[in-house]
Amino acid sequence: LHPEDARLIRSEMEHLVCEQAYDKIVAKIPSALEFDFQECGYAREAVIPEYFGQGEHAIYMAKYFSAEREKRVDQEKVQEVLALALERGQQSESRASDVAVNVCGLGDIPEMIALYKAVFETYPFPIFDANFLAETIQKRYAQYFCIRRQGRMVALAASEMDWSNQGVEMTDFATLPECRGQGIAGCLLGEMEKAMRQEGMHTAFSIARALSLAMNTLFSRRGYTYGGTLVNNTNIAREIESMHVWYKSL
Repeated sequence: LHPEDARLIRSEMEHLVCEQAYDKIVAKIPSALEFDFQECGYAREAVIPEYFGQGEHAIYMAKYFSAEREKRVDQEKVQEVLALALERGQQSESRASDVAVNVCGLGDIPEMIALYKAVFETYPFPIFDANFLAETIQKRYAQYFCIRRQGRMVALAASEMDWSNQGVEMTDFATLPECRGQGIAGCLLGEMEKAMRQEGMHTAFSIARALSLAMNTLFSRRGYTYGGTLVNNTNIAREIESMHVWYKSL
């Protein structure tokens, strides 16, 4: 966000709130603009240190337009999951030893969609759309990584690359129910980190469902640091859920 654009963009976002009856704005901004956003009713929810360069953090700022959306109804459970994930992060990671991680290509898209549909009833991005997946692969917005068992795709995740800031979001993790608890996601994340280092990415981060012990434990064990919680933030599985931000220097 360029400083000279901030005022206009805030105005445009609030216009969209009125037009679309939105309940929340979440803005990922350089830390130099945090005070300006605070003056306009935004509050910090999470941070990724030095995402925009030395001394320039990425700050997730939130502004709510309904008391109901701002209410932290699952706060106690969210804190329990986070505390347990941080505790388990000190324990050794159990990882599958009989798997190979492969980068997905255009020919894998039908299987990718089938896997995502088997895991997610709804999702905040169009991962069920073949054209969307093809565009992200062709334009190198993202790399997708998968694991197969006996030729069948059983796990999948994406590295979404921010080339201008050399940051990458580790996201869209999906594992078939019968293959969970075997360390597969840890294998995926480990290979994703190696690949992203080779691409020149400096910072990895993820936004994990706050009530998912498995996903938060995954990032805790892989050396990611908890950066904050985005409250009632993401429409996934037909509900608005809070999300934890995790980050790691690559």
